[in-house]
Amino acid sequence: MRGLGCDSPGLLDEFQDYQGVRMKTLSGKYPCIFNIKFLPCSEDIRYPIMRSALKLKKTLARWLTNRYQLIIRSEEDFGEKSSFRFNYAQLIILSFVSFVTLVIFSLLLANTILAKWLNPRYIEQTNEKKIIHLSLSVDSLEQQVIKQDKFIKLIQSVIEGKPAPTYEVTTADPSKKNTLDESLELENLVEVDSLLHSEFEEKGPSLLSTCNRPISDLKELFFFPPITGIITAPFNSKIEHYGVDIVAKDKEPIKCISDGVVIFSSWTVEGGWIIAIQHSKNLVSIYKHNSALLKKVGNFVQAGDIISIMGNSGELTTGPHLHFELWYEGVPVNPEDFIPF
Repeated sequence: MRGLGCDSPGLLDEFQDYQGVRMKTLSGKYPCIFNIKFLPCSEDIRYPIMRSALKLKKTLARWLTNRYQLIIRSEEDFGEKSSFRFNYAQLIILSFVSFVTLVIFSLLLANTILAKWLNPRYIEQTNEKKIIHLSLSVDSLEQQVIKQDKFIKLIQSVIEGKPAPTYEVTTADPSKKNTLDESLELENLVEVDSLLHSEFEEKGPSLLSTCNRPISDLKELFFFPPITGIITAPFNSKIEHYGVDIVAKDKEPIKCISDGVVIFSSWTVEGGWIIAIQHSKNLVSIYKHNSALLKKVGNFVQAGDIISIMGNSGELTTGPHLHFELWYEGVPVNPEDFIPF
């Protein structure tokens, strides 16, 4: 209690009230007035908050549990067709269950044909797969181009009578993936190229034993005749004549036998003006003793395209003619078996 006030001092013997009431002293002679003031305590504050929380809880419980009825009536006679009883608690539970079911169903459909509409990352994943596929394709094509360039350089060196090209083999770097395998593959390629070049140059017994073998793959292809004329020197591997000599009119245009890419177009001492074309299935056609070349290295040609003019160039010639050769996988084959001249 705070602020006790009294008209005369004395001891209290009874209280009739707590605040602003008349009280008696022990002697009973001098009445006094006490003003009693109570300080607020924690319990006085907590009780109103608890009452408000209980009121809110009751209101929320009443709102959730109050039952409602949905009646469907006919528009013509207002007759009751059906009715549904519900409360908000049931609606909340039903909505939550429906949402969870929809999410699970969408996740299941995200891996089906409907993924492009249901999976937000479908386009990104598809693009990533395409990028990876294109990257692998580009890498494979790059390796194929490297091998093709090495093969073309080897053919060019053989036609020109130069030594086989050498390839530098770099030391494998442990920090790079698959470098050791690439180094081993390059070593094997150098060895194969060296053997192929020696076969071209030496034309030993192993080459002669395979030059007349039947080629089934080439039988299925159609070749355009390079020129129409008379064959004066047929294919004969025993005397190292790995082509046919065809005589025709002077300055007769020479045509490409099939689609391909020009890999050699230059002058040599023995063959004169020579042009060589790389075709599919590892097939190479060579045209020698031309008077003029109409295509350059890297040009794409189609079957029947004019690539050169027949002539009498080079040391190994006795008159205007075309010396034509076919090489399949590094082995010379008889052109008469596949082309009607």
